[in-house]
Amino acid sequence: MRAYGQPVLPSARFQEARILVVDDQPGNVRLLEVFLAEAGYQRVEGITDSTLVLEALDREPADLILLDMRMPVLDGLGVLTLLRDAIHQEGLQVIVLTAQTERETRLAALERGARDYLVKPFDNEEVLFRIHNALETRFLYQDREHEAERLEALVDERTQMLTETQFELVRCLARAGEFRDNDTGSHILRVSLGCHMLAKAAGMPRKDVELIRYASMMHDIGKIGVSDEVLLKPARLTPEEFEHMKRHCSVGVEILGDYDADVTRMARDIALTHHERWDGTGYPRGLKGEEIPIAGRVTAIIDVYDALISTRPYKKALSIDEALQMIRDGSGRQFDPTLVDHFFAIQDEFQKQMLALAHTGG
Repeated sequence: MRAYGQPVLPSARFQEARILVVDDQPGNVRLLEVFLAEAGYQRVEGITDSTLVLEALDREPADLILLDMRMPVLDGLGVLTLLRDAIHQEGLQVIVLTAQTERETRLAALERGARDYLVKPFDNEEVLFRIHNALETRFLYQDREHEAERLEALVDERTQMLTETQFELVRCLARAGEFRDNDTGSHILRVSLGCHMLAKAAGMPRKDVELIRYASMMHDIGKIGVSDEVLLKPARLTPEEFEHMKRHCSVGVEILGDYDADVTRMARDIALTHHERWDGTGYPRGLKGEEIPIAGRVTAIIDVYDALISTRPYKKALSIDEALQMIRDGSGRQFDPTLVDHFFAIQDEFQKQMLALAHTGG
């Protein structure tokens, strides 16, 4: 058992602590380096030019600084002022070792964040105790930071798992609706891919670019509420049947409900507005121009394009060139003209990605 007054022998963690000695007198620096090495501290560095303190910390962070007050160019109070953020935000410990005894200087140093203020000549054992105590505080701060980081990482991991679960449910629900009139469900995957690429090309916020990848899958979920006679009719719809088909926009909103998650909010916008037209002649609300949410405008282009090049019960697939011409003809009438320009900018890559999706069975 350690006797009272006997210096604490540093453990491995303390031995590895980085200690910076800042004093303009080389002799004082050398004495402290030898003293601390004999006490078991293995990573001690001396600096005689106080203006190089920040450079030394940038090179390698320190746990403790032993700081003199009387130094040319930049005195101890100036150093403490420079270190204010590291002291208060990162837990850097500073012990002043100086021959300067004025009360005002001592108070100013403590006010700037110095942990201790020891006057030379100092008691060696007292210095070792104070160094040990300062490093304990430093390590407690680091442990708290590491625990906070660990908990934050755990929360991020759980949040990511929950998000992935939500998105998987979105995919399952979207496919449930798609399988009624497309036995592969591949349309929603192509729409998801195209909307993601077009949203990115259009400069939408990164979060929205990721959300539309999933939210666009739900654009036709309201078709669950459309009768088979209308949905699978192998001929042009009558006016009455077309009115019935239009209901899938509002039915989609009802199915998605009012759950206040980012992906469902965007999915509701898309379900309701992906058949609106830039010139205001679309449905169900007759919105015009930028009255239509951008997610709905993006989805409208990709949905129509994929429908044009796909075989449906009532029509044959068009060629890619024919479909592209129809998209071009619809610019400024059916579609947002700026988004049409972005669509043509990504067209080659979109075709490559769709081909790759087809090869994977998507």
